[in-house]
Amino acid sequence: MQRVETLIKDFVEHTGLTERHEIIHGTLYVTLKDPKGFDHFHKTIRTFFKEEIDNEGGVNMYAVGDEFAFDFVPEDREAPVFCDETFSGKEEMDPTDTDDKGVWSEFAEEEMMNNIPGEVDTMLDLENDAEEGR
Repeated sequence: MQRVETLIKDFVEHTGLTERHEIIHGTLYVTLKDPKGFDHFHKTIRTFFKEEIDNEGGVNMYAVGDEFAFDFVPEDREAPVFCDETFSGKEEMDPTDTDDKGVWSEFAEEEMMNNIPGEVDTMLDLENDAEEGR
């Protein structure tokens, strides 16, 4: 595990994209020099991980305040941000693409609808009633 962490830290240092980086309990935490470049960094670290450490692995990214956390996971637990069938990591993903390989799921939509504040939920109900003539 120490060898893998050392490889990752050396690679991150070599990219020159981070102001700060550290690995805690297997999670890589970075502060990027350009926070808007998080997608590029995610693709870069994922490509490195798959090519140099575990070709059957993946990398999940999370925003944590002003830094980003990267978990190195088995391929079947990787968030569907990347899809090797249609995305090689070289071309940009089209956010308007509506195929079934996107990151949006019915579960996410259902969870979002369950967390609507009461006032918004009431307004949506009133709007639906008005459309139905009630």
